[in-house]
Amino acid sequence: MPNHNLSLCPKRLAYGLLILRVTLALFLGLWASLKFFRPEWMVNVFRGSYGLEFITQDYSFAVGSVQMLIVVLFVIGYKQTVFYALMLAMHLVGTFGAIPGFLNFTNYPNNLLLTSIPTLGAFAVLFLLRHHDLLTLDHFIKKQRS
Repeated sequence: MPNHNLSLCPKRLAYGLLILRVTLALFLGLWASLKFFRPEWMVNVFRGSYGLEFITQDYSFAVGSVQMLIVVLFVIGYKQTVFYALMLAMHLVGTFGAIPGFLNFTNYPNNLLLTSIPTLGAFAVLFLLRHHDLLTLDHFIKKQRS
């Protein structure tokens, strides 16, 4: 018989948030890595979605490097408020840039853009619950100091 107690065990919540953090890091880590392997894609996105005509492939490596650093610091749980917010913001900007594609969601690959909406929700939930995300570097450092 299921337990209908609405309180969640802190350990289970911590494991759930760890799973969410790792999978979200994999998601944005993949997009960040594409800036090294397919820099022309970033140029096309920044020019087409954001109207930034000055963007060249040289920017792709710089943007990818910054994004990868943010992803690594996020996944280890360092400075949670800062890096969880940066990941949320990175995905939010990408989601807004994809809005023109949402309008034509019945066609492939535009329908794949719709996956960014629940992913954005997952980033928002993780940000809101960051103080319960205990399997992090921040929490480890805090325990060592006390």
